[in-house]
Amino acid sequence: MHFLFISSTFPKNLRTDVYGIYKRMGLFLDAIKEIASLDMLFYVPRTQDISKSFISQAQHSLSEYFGTKINLNLCTRFENKNKNSFWKTYGAGCFSFFKQSFYEFRSGKQQLRAFEECMSNKPDAIFAHRLNVMPPLLLSRKTLPPIFFDLDDIEHVSFFRSINKPPNWRSKPLYYLQIPALLWGERQAVRLAHRTFVCSDSDKEYLMRFWHMPRVVTIPNAIDIPELKPSVKDSTLLFLGSYGYRPNIIAAEFLIEKVMPIIRQVIPEVTLIIAGSHPHNIRFFDKPSPNIEFTGFVDNLDALYQRSRVVCCPILSGGGTRVKIIEAAAYGKPIVSTRIGAEGIEMRNDKELLLHDDPNSFAEACITLLKDNNLCTRLGTAARAVVKKHYDRNNIIRLIQQHCNEAFY
Repeated sequence: MHFLFISSTFPKNLRTDVYGIYKRMGLFLDAIKEIASLDMLFYVPRTQDISKSFISQAQHSLSEYFGTKINLNLCTRFENKNKNSFWKTYGAGCFSFFKQSFYEFRSGKQQLRAFEECMSNKPDAIFAHRLNVMPPLLLSRKTLPPIFFDLDDIEHVSFFRSINKPPNWRSKPLYYLQIPALLWGERQAVRLAHRTFVCSDSDKEYLMRFWHMPRVVTIPNAIDIPELKPSVKDSTLLFLGSYGYRPNIIAAEFLIEKVMPIIRQVIPEVTLIIAGSHPHNIRFFDKPSPNIEFTGFVDNLDALYQRSRVVCCPILSGGGTRVKIIEAAAYGKPIVSTRIGAEGIEMRNDKELLLHDDPNSFAEACITLLKDNNLCTRLGTAARAVVKKHYDRNNIIRLIQQHCNEAFY
C-alpha cells in the first residue's frame, strides 16, 4: 500500500519541533509507516529553501527520524500581492473559503499543480493533515483515492473563539462574517474524506449531530506512558507549551499577570516555570521576576516534570484537545485547567483534575494543591489511570491502522 501524506507543518528542527501539532502528526506517521510506503508533500513558507540539495538532505533526515523511507516533496505557499488590503483581509474571505488567508496559501495554481504531480505516483490513499491542506484536494478535478483527513481542531469553533481574544482592534469583529464560508469549506472537506479524524468524542458528536457531517471517528491525542517517579514538595507550578501559538501566549500572560499575584500573597516562595520555545513572545519576558522562570525549550521532560508540583493549563481559546494535559496526567501530576483547556478530555472536575476559569478560583485551586499532598496524590493517580485507559500511544496507533485498513479490506 502507498500513502501520500500532505501537511503544512514542516519540521524544520527535528529536535525542537516536538510540541502538540508535531506529536499528533508523528502519531499518524508512525501508524501509517507500518502498513504503507510514504510520499510526503509539505506546503512551506516562501522563505523556505526548496532546492534539490535541501530536499535530499531533509528527506534523509525525515527517513531516519521516522524509521521508514520517505519520498519528500516541498511546495511554497501561494502569496497574494494584495494581502494587506482591507478587502483582502476582511471582505474576500466572507464569500470564499479559498480566499481566507489561512487557506488561500494552498489554493493557488502552483499548489494545485504540486499536489497533482504527487498524484502521478498513483497513491492508494491520501492523508490530509489538518484543514489548511484540503484546498488542493477540493479544487482538483482528478479522481482521488480514499482520503483520511485529520481535523484536530474544529476550525470554525477555534476561529470564532479567537476573534474576541486579545489583541483586539476596531475592525476585528468583521472576521465573524467569514465563519459561514469557513464552515462551508470544513463541511466540504469532511464530505470528501473517507474518514475524518477528530480528537474527542464531543467533537465527533458535534460534527455528526449538529452539522450532519458523515464518517467522523475519534482518534485522541496520545503519548507513551512514562515511568512514575516520586512527587516533589516544592511550591512549583508548571505551564508548558510553544509560544508561537497565540492561545498559549494568552494563557501564560493570564498566569503571570492575574493568577500569580494572588498565589504569592499566600505562598510567597511559589515559583512558576514557563517552559517551551519562543518565550520572548510573552509579555513580561523582558521583566525578570524571582517567582517566574522562563526555561525556553526543554530537552528532558522527565526532569522538568520531576521538579514541578502542579501543572497549569489556563487555555482561554482554541480547539482540539491539549496534549499538555494528557502528558502531565501520564506523569501523575495534579492539574488545574480552564474548561476550554480540558475540553474533550476524558477527565472529570474534582476527580482527575480541577477546573476553574476565573483568576481567583484558578489561583485558589493552585494554592490548595500546593498545600495538600494527599489531594495532589489522589488527583495525579486518578489522572494517570485515565491516560493508561484512553490515551496510550500503542493502542491509538493500532486504532489508526484499523481505520486505514478498513478502506481496502
